Amino acid sequence: MTEAEAGPTTPPDPTEAFRELRDGYLEIWSKNLIETVNSEDYAKASGAALDGFLAVAAPFKEPTEKAMLKMLQQLNMPTSADFMGLAGRFTNVELLLDNLDAKLDRIEALLKVETSAHASAPKAATKTKQKKQTTLRADGTSKRTTAAKPVRRNARKVTR
Repeated sequence: MTEAEAGPTTPPDPTEAFRELRDGYLEIWSKNLIETVNSEDYAKASGAALDGFLAVAAPFKEPTEKAMLKMLQQLNMPTSADFMGLAGRFTNVELLLDNLDAKLDRIEALLKVETSAHASAPKAATKTKQKKQTTLRADGTSKRTTAAKPVRRNARKVTR
């Protein structure tokens, strides 16, 4: 068989051996670390280390919080207490909106019952002419409303 019949061959990659060695190395380490982390001894050791860290850090917690609170106040930034207060207010607003929604649903249901009762009653067939009505504005002056269209007048030319 000649080279043309066998197809083109690729030259060997010199770094392929290093890649295989690296992959094998990482696989071995991965298995060992997974076994170590999932063991009971590791859990006890990490728990003891965490307890020691918390015991050392406990005396510094209150002064750190006070310093952070002062810094936030000087920078006019909200604190966690401010956020908790806002969260409480939002919860109250949500509850009030839910109550209003429920009341509106009840009112709507009552209105549907009343309109269906009025729809079944006979209607009076009387028509009234549209009359001019005088209504009072908020400032107490009267305003006439009519059904007729207003008359448009030409603007006067002002000469000086």
